[in-house]
Amino acid sequence: MDERAGQFLSRIAASRVLPSLPQVLLKLVEACRSEETTVREIAQIVNSDSALTGRILGIVNSPFYRRPEKIVRIDDALFHLGRDAVRSIAVSASIHQVFSGVNGQGPFHTKLYWRHALLCAVLARRLSEKTSFRAPELSFLAGILHDVGRVVLWVHFPEEYGRVLSAAGTRSDLLLEGERRMGITHAEVGSWLLARWGLDAFTADAARYHHEPLERIHGAFPLVKIVYAANLLADMPDPDFTRHKVIRELFGIGFTDIADMLAAAQEEVRELADSLGIRIDPVDPHPPPLDDRDEEEKEALTGQVRDTALLQAALQGLTEAIDLEAIHRAARQGLEILFGTPAVMLFTYDRDRELLVLQDTGGPRLPPGQELTIPMGRNESLPVQALTRKALLTTRERRDRGGLTIMDEMLIRLLGGEEILCLPLVTQKERVGLFVIGAERAAIESLEAESRLLTLYGDQVAVALRLEQMRRAQSRLYRAGRLAASSALARKVAHEVNNPLSIIKNYLKILGMKLGADNAAQDELRIINEEIDRVALIVRQLSDLTAEKERVRQAVDINGLIRDLAGIIEKSFSAASRVRFHLDLDPALPGLVTDRNGMKQILINLLKNAIEAMRQGGNLFVRTKFLVSRDLGEMAGTPDARAEQSVEISVRDDGPGMPEAVRQRLFEPYVTTKGEGHSGLGLSVVHSIVKDLGGTIQCESVEGRGTSFILRFPLNGSVKKA
Repeated sequence: MDERAGQFLSRIAASRVLPSLPQVLLKLVEACRSEETTVREIAQIVNSDSALTGRILGIVNSPFYRRPEKIVRIDDALFHLGRDAVRSIAVSASIHQVFSGVNGQGPFHTKLYWRHALLCAVLARRLSEKTSFRAPELSFLAGILHDVGRVVLWVHFPEEYGRVLSAAGTRSDLLLEGERRMGITHAEVGSWLLARWGLDAFTADAARYHHEPLERIHGAFPLVKIVYAANLLADMPDPDFTRHKVIRELFGIGFTDIADMLAAAQEEVRELADSLGIRIDPVDPHPPPLDDRDEEEKEALTGQVRDTALLQAALQGLTEAIDLEAIHRAARQGLEILFGTPAVMLFTYDRDRELLVLQDTGGPRLPPGQELTIPMGRNESLPVQALTRKALLTTRERRDRGGLTIMDEMLIRLLGGEEILCLPLVTQKERVGLFVIGAERAAIESLEAESRLLTLYGDQVAVALRLEQMRRAQSRLYRAGRLAASSALARKVAHEVNNPLSIIKNYLKILGMKLGADNAAQDELRIINEEIDRVALIVRQLSDLTAEKERVRQAVDINGLIRDLAGIIEKSFSAASRVRFHLDLDPALPGLVTDRNGMKQILINLLKNAIEAMRQGGNLFVRTKFLVSRDLGEMAGTPDARAEQSVEISVRDDGPGMPEAVRQRLFEPYVTTKGEGHSGLGLSVVHSIVKDLGGTIQCESVEGRGTSFILRFPLNGSVKKA
């Protein structure tokens, strides 16, 4: 991208009319991108916005999707259509809402624009299905967004871009020629905006390359080819079948199939437009002129409503955040919604170490495990001065007074702009942290003009962070006290428990000798002996829950361990409680280098909890899975790219589930839903062991629908099975 194009993007970024996606939609896009996000979590995000919920359900039940039965819940829509389809519907509906106030008078015809966008989206999806591309809904989304740069150019440069549109008429080649003379193309603007909105790189690239020469498209990724072809077909009528020949060259599809696809897509577009509430009827070529005064009042009112709505959305995200990580994410996303500032660092103030510690970044990607900190004290850097003085500061004014510190220059480079702005986060005169925002000089000047709104938003973020910090500190003190009490109790009973265990082991040894070495029961006696040894080890460890444990790591066959435990527990517990075991064990699962006793303790606790929760009987599902996360670098064959590998274990029951209040405190000691006879220590011990072994544990539970525990352990140092 040349210098002129960069200047255009800087002017657009600094403008207050740059369109932003609603925060709920940003959350939805991010949630759908992550494989770890559950259907229930996605449904909760959508249901938090009643207007978006209504639009999605309206489209799902429209003739376009031809559902035989009416869908009334977002959960059901996700089940029937899949998360990608629901994401595409939500983005499509919201994009129209975002641009609904665009002036469709003059050379830019909004109805023609939406007709072309919808036709391109439908054709892209049909081409995906025809060519067996595995992401048809992604193709649909990329198709509807591929020309969004035209709207942005029209909104920001109506006079200059209006002349280009008037000269080009309906010819795309003349439009591109005019845009290049102007200094930037709508493809470049669209790709930039989609990346700024947080959509995936493939969707942004499909917008960037949809007008490239055909010879370059041959070597592109499938999504780029599909959107390129759909855009060609969605253009004006093609009497000499030139475009059809291009489609045939790219995908090997015959002329008859292309014609049938285009005819069917035209019908689908009318249904889709009705579902989305988009008018695509013919445009009046000679519309009556608007009154200038009415237009100014309309624009002013629209701007006020937009600002108010965006501020409410940003603050709503903070109030809905349930933990510190969610607050960090919501705080940064709120800034992007309000001011269009994607390059943001959020630092929190560590009083004990006298440091500013980076918590969340929307700009640079730091090396894994690297902590970025800024020392307080005698430090002249802009972030330290802003927090010390509790004032909004920028490098622009510091340059004018004489120069920047090395740390200031490093932050500018990390955030990829010309200047930085530091917004302190202060509540009740107490320093909590600060935002460091990177942008071009024009954008920083625009932000300075909004200092009152910036400060107001910063105050709300500071309150949210401080409240969460106080809650966490109280929780740590509370948990430490309960663990100390548990340790004291365990120490009192450890001696008494070990005595009968020793007696039992002696009698087992005598029994084994009487039975003989070849007796079939010897294997069961071995398992009982191992379990007694493990009980003794647990008792010793429980004598001090707060102490770090020494763990013996070895290659463990997780599938084999689960089969052994399932056999023991099924005989001991589940038969009497009418619980049926269902094992789904991945045969490709590699050996995991871990502590066998620790892993056994985790699984026994989870399996016993599930059985005890299903007092009327039920089903217990245990599944293992070998997970491989492939990044773009690996797909492209980059030499230093790595695939992250992990072992996933899930334990799921179809019991009564648990209340949300219990689930939020599930891993604290003495929290239980089982009543008398249960201490509530099991899951706190499980959580502690999982962390010791370098894994993660996640609980999903809905009252009346059961509970799932999902564990993941990285395969660092793992040993493959022979």
